[in-house]
Amino acid sequence: MRQRIYSYIGFAVRARKVVFGKERIRAYIRSPREKKLIVIAEDASERTKKDVTLRCERKKVPYVVMFKKEELGRLLGKPEVSVIGIEEDNLVTAILEMIK
Repeated sequence: MRQRIYSYIGFAVRARKVVFGKERIRAYIRSPREKKLIVIAEDASERTKKDVTLRCERKKVPYVVMFKKEELGRLLGKPEVSVIGIEEDNLVTAILEMIK
């Protein structure tokens, strides 16, 4: 399951349907879009995890804590990424179905 979700995130990256970065993540969480999913790295700082999870819970945005910062970064061509948001509706649906 973990590998499949990782490949789905890879599809979203190739389709340029992923957001990352503090301000873009905050805007994504506030956005009116119907289907959203936040992926938080397991090794993200406690402060980052707390900030993002509180925002997600307030706006009823589903989130999952999985993968390492290095793994998420590798998908995006960056050294490390702590949080990403997926904008591709079909992939959001597929991942949510897998984690339920």
